[in-house]
Amino acid sequence: MSKLTTSNVASNQTMSEPKSSVVRSVKDYLASKDYRLIIAGSVTVIVVGVGLYYLWSPKPPKTKSRPKRRTSRPAGNADAGKNRGGRTREEPETEDFENYTYEQINVLPMEKRVTASQTLKSRGNIAFGQNNYQKAIALYTKAIAFNQDPVFYSNRAACYYNTNEYARVIEDCNNALQMDPLYVKALNRRAMAYEQTSRYEESLHDFTAVCIIGEFRNENATASIDRLLKKVASIKAKQIIQNRVKRLPSTKFISSYMEAFRKVRPYVVDNEQEGDKFYNAAENFLNEERYEEAMKEYGKAIDAGCSYMAEALNMRGTFTYLMGDSQGALEDFKKALEIKPDYVQIYVKRATIYMEQDNADLAYREFDEAIKIDPNDPDIYYHRGQVYFLNTQYKNGSVAEGIKTCRLGLQKFIQSAEMHNYYGELLADQKKIDEAMEQFDKAIELQNGNFALPFVNKAMLCFHVKNDHAQAEEFCRKALEIEPESDIANTIMSEILLARGNLEEALQYLEKYQEVARTETELQGILEYAEAARSHIAFKRRYPQHANRASSLARKFAKLLNKYGYSERGDLLSKNFQIPTNIITHVIYNVHNVKLTDVVNVKQFYQSVFYYY
Repeated sequence: MSKLTTSNVASNQTMSEPKSSVVRSVKDYLASKDYRLIIAGSVTVIVVGVGLYYLWSPKPPKTKSRPKRRTSRPAGNADAGKNRGGRTREEPETEDFENYTYEQINVLPMEKRVTASQTLKSRGNIAFGQNNYQKAIALYTKAIAFNQDPVFYSNRAACYYNTNEYARVIEDCNNALQMDPLYVKALNRRAMAYEQTSRYEESLHDFTAVCIIGEFRNENATASIDRLLKKVASIKAKQIIQNRVKRLPSTKFISSYMEAFRKVRPYVVDNEQEGDKFYNAAENFLNEERYEEAMKEYGKAIDAGCSYMAEALNMRGTFTYLMGDSQGALEDFKKALEIKPDYVQIYVKRATIYMEQDNADLAYREFDEAIKIDPNDPDIYYHRGQVYFLNTQYKNGSVAEGIKTCRLGLQKFIQSAEMHNYYGELLADQKKIDEAMEQFDKAIELQNGNFALPFVNKAMLCFHVKNDHAQAEEFCRKALEIEPESDIANTIMSEILLARGNLEEALQYLEKYQEVARTETELQGILEYAEAARSHIAFKRRYPQHANRASSLARKFAKLLNKYGYSERGDLLSKNFQIPTNIITHVIYNVHNVKLTDVVNVKQFYQSVFYYY
């Protein structure tokens, strides 16, 4: 170490000899000047040690000149311009700003107040980085006293969030957003605080604004949207189900369901029982499509005891299932089988319930039991064909079996509109669009134009495959004229309107659907879309200048799907990858099971929505 020091000193001595006249001239110049005036004029010269090198080195390093700064201390302070060691400085230390009273602050020129506030903010940032939140709060608070800046409020809100003072986070973010409504950081922090205080809908609205204004660059915000949509929808679904008076779906829906089963006349009995008159009344109401009265009379027949107890339990169980009470239905079906073990229709109906509960093994077991009893009963093959169509086994390659089963059903039910409709759905999924349309038209013809579901299916093909939104909307409106309470028709109509940017009308259809959704799972799914629509409507009202951005997301998303080659409904259904909910709902477009083989990752995919067009 001593060697190095000696060398440095020798070097300085060697270099200073030829320049002694320069050093003398500098010293003489400094001696004739007022030292404080030199500092005020931003002339910085160091005359000790290695600092002399900057005066006479052959290749001096480049230095940036500092801008002229004025002291922020009140006038008349004798210590202005000096630090505790007697050294000059350009501005007061932070603690000096902290000690300013409001009276002193108020008399300062705005330029000085802004300078002081920025200094305090910088010190606050350092304290925040050191997790010293109380000190950071004090510094940001003082910065606000010097200058009302939305950044200072937002930074202080970040401190309060880390100290779990969520009400103060919200208050500070409100102040920041009053000054700058598009301040994304403040929106994001308020959204986080809203979520912590269980104000989930307000949190969802803020996160939506963060994503739309920030063009979905904030991954945490998009994930939060997905989480909150599920949470809000789950809470609302539970509340609706608990408070709802259970009721049957639309008459058209029930009629379509009943027509999917053959009518089997009960056997003749010798001795009538007390409940038989109720059973007969129920049958008459059933034929007249007066389903509410029919259900009540079947119940009376069971309570009184009737000759057709298994049949009465079957029908009451059917109505119970249609009201959304699957467990109650299974209990009635179990009692019916105890009375009549070879009741094929019961096995088929239980199979459909198990499929709805995602229990495919039990469903297929029920079909197998039914076939053992009567291998020639077309009800079995008709409904098992639907299961093949809907089940993932069909997606994994059971296409031939599904088509075979549906064709067998058509042979048995050549005049069945429902059979033609389901066969059309299978063909559509195989991208045989023209053949599918023919089957849907045949179904409509068989019902004299009074069958909603094939109109809905035609609307879906026009919307997803042909990209003809106007024709899709026309078909969907026809379906709703026939069956205004149709859940699927309301859903597809809302999907079409959402994609076209008509959020308000789309929400009306979603709300209609949620009134008739039968299960909590079904209701939660539709509520997620409804909450997404409400969130976008709230955004449009809060930020009308950005309304077009929110409304155009779906159109851009649809175009982007076409760019990557997924314009056809069949393609969408046949892929295994599912886009996260936050992307789907917050571009307001209902697309499922998309495999993004042409995209590096999902983030790139949905971010490119905003830059491709």
